Amino acid sequence: MRNRDEMILQWINQQGKVSVIELAEKCDISVETIRRDLNRLEKQGLLYRTHGGAISNKTTDLGSFFQTRRYINATEKRYIAKNALELLYENAVIGLDASSTSWYFAHLMPDIPCTVVTNSMLNINALVNKPNIKTIVTGGVYSSKYEAFYGPLSEYLLQRLHINFSIFSCSGIDNQGNIWESNELNASVKRKMMEASEHAYLLADHSKFEKKSLIQLTELREINTLFTDSDLSETLQTYCEKNDILTVL
Repeated sequence: MRNRDEMILQWINQQGKVSVIELAEKCDISVETIRRDLNRLEKQGLLYRTHGGAISNKTTDLGSFFQTRRYINATEKRYIAKNALELLYENAVIGLDASSTSWYFAHLMPDIPCTVVTNSMLNINALVNKPNIKTIVTGGVYSSKYEAFYGPLSEYLLQRLHINFSIFSCSGIDNQGNIWESNELNASVKRKMMEASEHAYLLADHSKFEKKSLIQLTELREINTLFTDSDLSETLQTYCEKNDILTVL
């Protein structure tokens, strides 16, 4: 088994990302065996498990391009964003992260007097024809991958603002109540936005559950409400009840 582990790790580190099927063919063993191997190696901190495969732990950014993410589970994200509109009220100051779910929220927002603080270029474009909504852009270093601004300048502005509530999403939520993000850029800006907010609301579709990513962003007990599209696992539901976290379906 040690030789197979070494082969698996060498292949993943060379390729960066591989599928279970690729590894099964390369090692000439069953898909089920490879899945068990990958789960065991992840527990040892030697790789990151993904849906259908694994990623090298040498990777510093597991995130996908925004234009890819916006089409994944689009119906579910729109449904969740629509439910979260109940949070809106006139003259509120609202923080929106650069997630695709926040983008749906921005698109669905009615044109009422309020202020939106965001680091997302896509959110800016979604709000441009809503004259009653004032938009504050964090500025910073622009990332074409995420179509958003990051870095010290973004965080500097967020540290000096008072936000009534922030809307954000994530890469994963595990059964222990940890919220995960795919890269340090997103994680750092989201933390600053949450710190500047009176209330923080997490919007996450079912694909985010029982999933880890590269960086632990925060814990569910640090948010006020979880908006989602499906029932939680028994373990996560118990965690939410214990920590008085409201879940909206």
